[in-house]
Amino acid sequence: KSTAEKIKDVRAKMAEEGADVHILTSLCDIAWLLNIRGGDIQSVPVVLSYLVLTRDQCIWFLQEEVVDDTIRAYLKENHIETRPYDDIYTYVPTIPESAVVLMNKSSVNYRICSELNKNIQVINKPNPTELMKAVKNPVEVDNTRLAHVKDGVAVTKFMYWLKTNIGKIPMTEISASDYLEARRREQENFIDLSFTTISAYGANAAMMHYSATPESNTELKPEGFLLVDSGGHYYEGTTDITRTFVLGPISDEMKQHFTAVCRSNMKLANAKFLYGACGLNLDILARGPLWDMGIDYKCGTGHGVGYILNVHEGPNGFRWKIVPERHDSGVLEEGMITTDEPGVYLEGKYGIRTENELVCRKAEKNEYGQFMEFENITYAPIDLDGIDPEQMSPREKQMLNDYHKKVYEVLSPYMTEEENEWLKKYTRAI
Repeated sequence: KSTAEKIKDVRAKMAEEGADVHILTSLCDIAWLLNIRGGDIQSVPVVLSYLVLTRDQCIWFLQEEVVDDTIRAYLKENHIETRPYDDIYTYVPTIPESAVVLMNKSSVNYRICSELNKNIQVINKPNPTELMKAVKNPVEVDNTRLAHVKDGVAVTKFMYWLKTNIGKIPMTEISASDYLEARRREQENFIDLSFTTISAYGANAAMMHYSATPESNTELKPEGFLLVDSGGHYYEGTTDITRTFVLGPISDEMKQHFTAVCRSNMKLANAKFLYGACGLNLDILARGPLWDMGIDYKCGTGHGVGYILNVHEGPNGFRWKIVPERHDSGVLEEGMITTDEPGVYLEGKYGIRTENELVCRKAEKNEYGQFMEFENITYAPIDLDGIDPEQMSPREKQMLNDYHKKVYEVLSPYMTEEENEWLKKYTRAI
């Protein structure tokens, strides 16, 4: 969608609210609206800036020296004026007292709020762009599928290397992470990692967002679990995937927990639900198999994913109760992409997480209403060495088998002969 079309859509929302001025400070929303990406923040391709949209002006406050002639021409073509970054603070007091201002106070800094004339009417609502950018259009969805094929190739080549070399060559959390990053960087149109890779072995994986340092870097042994949560930005889209790899012998309890997490992941991915549902309504599908065992994970089940933007975005997500500051309890709309990442975390022992991305799409429409479903767009094996088929119902086994069949079909053209023989084993029907 062009910048002009997006600006027109936002102005239409402003008119609906009766707003004359919209102050936008969310960097991802600004990048989405202007169809511009930057490099001012690690792993989040945005430009440090502010934006003000009126009924006839669009003013972008940024470090003007970074704007080259090509960008300047693009901005002029779209009637976007640039001003120095700090000029936002001299502009805001000039907004007339009669104006109605639309802004999301939770994402606007205190100084901007305090510089506004006290008599100005402020409509404190989520930015219209939040929902607009969360609902990916068909081109964005198609492109994101392509990004996931590339990402799946990288992750699966990493899994092959890890599983065939563990115990034979020295490996650590950091060296494993570096190997995976190298496989991603080989992919065409790779831009950068979408966040710092979490590579956590053994008890380290019980800390949900552990980050290996030279001091904590743990040697990998041919036993137990390695949890790797990682992702990439490609020109086609953004990815986020977690796999827990079995490096050698594991206990019956570990296998039971690994299988339960797989069941949880598959149950949510295969949900069918009436339009109007939000993640709060569906979270129990993922959490249920673990709650049945008296186990919980102290985080959401999933979050929205940006399009070459922040890997975390709202207003979509999966969690069992509302957390107001997360802004992720919105209705699941066609085109939204949300992660599905249940887990088990036992302090001092191990952690397990399996994460795929799901695109919300329409299913059948009948006398009961519009039904919705998900398409799983993450392609990488779930380690069958951790699965106990005896704990799975026939339906659950079929869901996993169908998923692995798709993984093999999508990835096998990009694998070597040796990798494909191995991949057949790790995507076999159970």
